[in-house]
This record gives sequence, C-alpha cells and structure tokens, in this order.
Amino acid sequence: MTQSIYQISHYNSKNQKKYNLYKIFDIPEYLSVVPKFLPKNFSTKSIVQYKGFLVNLHDYTSVDEYIDRQLSKRSKKRLRKMMTALAQNHKVSYHIYHGEIDRHLYAILMGKLADFLKKRFDQKKVHNKYLERWSYYHELTYEKINQKLASLFVIYDAEKPICITLNYHFEDTVFSELEGFDIDYSNYNLGDISMSKHLQWCFESSIKLIDLAMGETPFKNKWCNQSYDFHYHLHYNRKNLVSLLMMLVQWSKLQLMKSLRDIGFLGGIIRYDRLVFIYKSYTGKLY
Repeated sequence: MTQSIYQISHYNSKNQKKYNLYKIFDIPEYLSVVPKFLPKNFSTKSIVQYKGFLVNLHDYTSVDEYIDRQLSKRSKKRLRKMMTALAQNHKVSYHIYHGEIDRHLYAILMGKLADFLKKRFDQKKVHNKYLERWSYYHELTYEKINQKLASLFVIYDAEKPICITLNYHFEDTVFSELEGFDIDYSNYNLGDISMSKHLQWCFESSIKLIDLAMGETPFKNKWCNQSYDFHYHLHYNRKNLVSLLMMLVQWSKLQLMKSLRDIGFLGGIIRYDRLVFIYKSYTGKLY
C-alpha cells in the first residue's frame, strides 16, 4: 500500500550472514505474492496465522441487494432506524475525500481521527498500536489521497466531523485501515451507517472488495461475506544448519501462537493490547 518494495539481500553482500532468516508478515492469501531476488540456496516456508475478512461485491449489483442478502431482518431494521434518527436529530452529511484534499482540512481531520481513537480506546482500556505511529500515517496519507491511493470518509454533523474512516486503495479493492467516531454519538451505531455509505460509494465507483483485515469481531461477522488467511513467510538458507534451525524455531513459535489463539487463550484470556495499556497507563506514556 505504501508502494515500497522489499528485497532480500544476497547472503554474501556486505554485513550479511549466510544463516540469516528473513520474516515477512501479514500477507493476504488473495494477493499473489512471489518472492523475488531470494539469495542463493534460500527457500520459503509459508505459515497461516490470522483470519482476515472481506466484503466481496462481485456478485451484487447494488448496496440494497447486498444489505438485503447479508444482514438479518433485525440488523436491517435497526440500521434504517439509526439512519433516520441521525438525520432527524442532526444536520448530517457524508463526504469522501479521494483525489483532492486541502492540507489544512486534512490536518484537522487526521487530528480529529486521532482524538476519536484515543478517547474510544481509553474507554475500552485497550492500547492502540496505530497511535504510536501516527506521524507515519499522517505523513503518508496526504499524498496518497491526492493520488487516489487513499481516502478519508467523513460523516458530519453540520460542520463537525463525528465519524472518520481512513482507507487505502489498490485497483478495485478498498482496505479499511482505521475508523474512529465521536463517542457522544455512540447510540447511533455510526460504524454500521458508515459501512452502508461506504458500500453505496463502492458500487458507484466500481469497487469490488472492501478488506476489513485481521481479527474477528461481531461487526465483521455482520458485514463480511468472505474470510481469508494471512500468511507469514520465512525465507531461510536450506543448506545452512543454523538458518534451518532458526526457521524451525520461528515456525514452531508461530504455530504455538496460532494454536493458543485458536483455543481463545491469546486474544481472549490473555490480551496483549490490554496488558500494554495497563503498563503504559502505569508509566504515564500511553502515546
């Protein structure tokens, strides 16, 4: 998404060791990724780690058709009720910035998105890893929006942003990266309203996939009609014992972590983001 390319250096290059192990994380299975420039004698071990979730629009012709087939009667009724209530009680409007945005407005919206995320995750007592790299996202996304490689989807109450979604774009796929909302509007289910408006825009713009990435949630189960696997790639020197052993150790570690997630221990009983929040709250260095 950043249009950067990773290249694995040849093992006899300067400061490289022939037993290096290279790890590439979070590769969606529906993207064709073929390693290039692998050092001599290197092989690749692919390991499934996480489930990802997609909204696949290929077999649908309209947002109404998708919602009718995907959502339960109860969910459809609640969505209509919340959209009506929001429109009646507030001066609501919807805007997507995709292809052009003023730098000053961009700074305001990204600042608001960061504030939304901080308040929401503080409320949940969960650490947000994206806020630690906020300067990176802020710098990256402005140019991407103007190049139509990213977008900000905003729900306004009059002139006040109340829900902001950061998306990245690749061909006919939208990657939903981050979404934050004003917690004062929580009773309107802004996530569902935002998704319905995203779907409308996608049909109008010939977008076929919305990728909601890894992590199973009730929201993704409600809206997504397809799941896929994220893979980790381990590149190792098959003719070097140290490199082979390093790969086996890493592979075993990843297999164990996946097994613990599958039984609900990691991510369920033990949640890393909650532990980090507790620690950083104690040290006073959340973000």
